[in-house]
Amino acid sequence: HSLIHLPRCLLSAEGKWRWGDAIAHSPAFIPTLILRIESGTSRSLVKSGECSHTFIGHTDEVWSLAFSPDGKMLASSSFDHTIKIWDLSLSECRLTLDGHTDRVAAVAFSPLGQILASGSDDCTIRLWDVQENRCIKVLQGHSGRVGAIAFSPDGSLLASPSMDQTVKIWDVTTSECLQTLKGHASWVMAVSFSLDGRKIASASCDQTVKIWDIETGSCLNTLCGHSNWVWSVAFSQDGSILASASEDETIRLWDMRSGNCLRILKAKRPYEGMKITGASGLTQAQLAMLRELGAV
Repeated sequence: HSLIHLPRCLLSAEGKWRWGDAIAHSPAFIPTLILRIESGTSRSLVKSGECSHTFIGHTDEVWSLAFSPDGKMLASSSFDHTIKIWDLSLSECRLTLDGHTDRVAAVAFSPLGQILASGSDDCTIRLWDVQENRCIKVLQGHSGRVGAIAFSPDGSLLASPSMDQTVKIWDVTTSECLQTLKGHASWVMAVSFSLDGRKIASASCDQTVKIWDIETGSCLNTLCGHSNWVWSVAFSQDGSILASASEDETIRLWDMRSGNCLRILKAKRPYEGMKITGASGLTQAQLAMLRELGAV
């Protein structure tokens, strides 16, 4: 329950970028790599929050990042239809994986690092052998964009949430779709396996989080409380807490036994509490922007 006792921001990273949509933490506890940048670059940050490396090579937006389990490689997926594997010791691109016919929205390494999975706007998931630089399987079945992917803790299963409002569970060895989880009323944006591999959480634009039994495919619980799209979910190490992040600017921590929300985390905005009621000399657009930044 250590998460519950640390409801504070430990570090804010700043730099000359427009926005970031992906973040990955090195398993070796050396630089945390951040972000999807519009110009097609990625940046590596050290504990101080300073940029230590900038990786340039993609020709369009970088949308997803994943470290290899040993922390020696980084995979990046891009709207340029490619995946790049970066050697972190040399700070250079080791190989480029081509095969998707549309934007590549997600990448994930298997637990042992032998396989890289990628999800794309072409509605497919590809499995790559990163040592041999080749695609070994193409998983087909979704009718919408695959915007995220996750391996089970033992690497035997792969979960793929999609804009077709479903989550599919795949057998990595046979490529068989074992379950199609239906229940969300809008796009499914993210998934997370519990540490024991028996449950999966899914986040959706329908503003809910659902908990599923992988073996039966049944929905065990629907967590309601967010007031906008839910973009991400993650289980705690012991599986007792689930975190969900939403476009409503909050992170919610859920108790997995009761399904109750334990805490809501929300960072203060730059102009939080500033009084602008009756202020003169400002346009309506300026007033609206200040309200978005926390002014009242």
